[in-house]
Amino acid sequence: MKTVSVLCIGEELIDGRTRDLNAIWLARASTDHGFELRSIHFIGDIQQTIVDALEQISQTCEFLIVSGGLGPTADDITRDAAARWVQAPLQLDEEAFHTLKQRFETRGYTYTPNNRSQCMFPQGAEVLKTDVGSAAGFSVQKNGCTVTFLPGVPVEFRWFVETYLLPQLTPRERAENPICREKLVFFGAGESWLETQLDGIEELAAEVGGGVGYLAKSPLIEIHLKAPDAAGVARLREFTLARVDKWMIAQGAHSTEAHLGILMQERQATVTTAESCTGGQLAARLTSISGVSNWFERGFITYSNYAKSDALGVDPDVLARFGAVSPQVACQMAAGAQKTAQATFALAVTGIAGPTGGTAEKPVGTVHFALATPDGVWHYPALFAGQSREEVTSASVYTAMSLLLWHLEERMAEHSVNGPFTADEVWSPGGVQL
Repeated sequence: MKTVSVLCIGEELIDGRTRDLNAIWLARASTDHGFELRSIHFIGDIQQTIVDALEQISQTCEFLIVSGGLGPTADDITRDAAARWVQAPLQLDEEAFHTLKQRFETRGYTYTPNNRSQCMFPQGAEVLKTDVGSAAGFSVQKNGCTVTFLPGVPVEFRWFVETYLLPQLTPRERAENPICREKLVFFGAGESWLETQLDGIEELAAEVGGGVGYLAKSPLIEIHLKAPDAAGVARLREFTLARVDKWMIAQGAHSTEAHLGILMQERQATVTTAESCTGGQLAARLTSISGVSNWFERGFITYSNYAKSDALGVDPDVLARFGAVSPQVACQMAAGAQKTAQATFALAVTGIAGPTGGTAEKPVGTVHFALATPDGVWHYPALFAGQSREEVTSASVYTAMSLLLWHLEERMAEHSVNGPFTADEVWSPGGVQL
């Protein structure tokens, strides 16, 4: 098994301005492709620090992958540090320089003299041509280690690794028999609860020669299944879904919104949104995928009481009697949006995201959801207690999407959903009665 380390360079990684994605991706690739990721290192843009790190880490692994610092600006000093480390002068690679200028011209970019530095490499280095971005990578040999320097931009880093390094790092048996994986995404159930419901899955994973892992990505929980073959993964998936299918909202490479899009297009249906506390985040999430214009009609952001009445027809008397955060108002918001947009479905969200605005009767985190369908309006209450404003709005977006998903998959009976209410009930003077 090949041993690999990764060195991520950049002050922005040290002071918290940005989050590294390359090491995380490489860690997952190591599992998939059968090489050992021995260590991960983060350092700033200080030349001596880079030189020292290259010397120390290269003595501990067969391959060292360096990410970042190959751009054209003054703080991109990785190539200078590399040249100093191998004690070789930087030289201009004419082919890389010609390719870069040609790419700039083709794409309509403005070439500036500092871009020339991206075509300078230590004498004797192997230059790695690129089909992405502007910076070529390069490799050098020292201390019995192959050290490869790559751009830090995630899409470029991954392209170089997949193009140049994975063929070297992946054992032949793994290349011929890759690990099969499946990702199941859950919302509304905690990580510890899910694990207790799946008692026995570790034994099954051992039986099929695979594994199971849990990953909390608030407000979602991911369960990752792997096995040497598709049949093994299928057994693990069936075991999981037989016990916790109720809370699954996405599977495989599809996000929740992508899964919704597939179901909506299969039914040739459309949806509109009416949002208060989420302030358009639900519509933004739904419209974040390609092809959404086929099924997303429009979105309403009705934050004030007046907006709810003016845009959606919510009864002012119902607002005054029950308040904006109530089942009655949520249902009228959904029904009004459905009628105005002439959409098949409408999702409504109204709540108290906090940190202020809560009361004893309606504490911060109280949110009401409604789904208008051709057969009536459904209502779903939630309390996201003790959560920040961002956490409440994020959880609300996923709850609203889940409500539509439950309806499309005919799983409403599995959840504590109220309804469906008729139009007469929704628009009665007292609103819906729970």
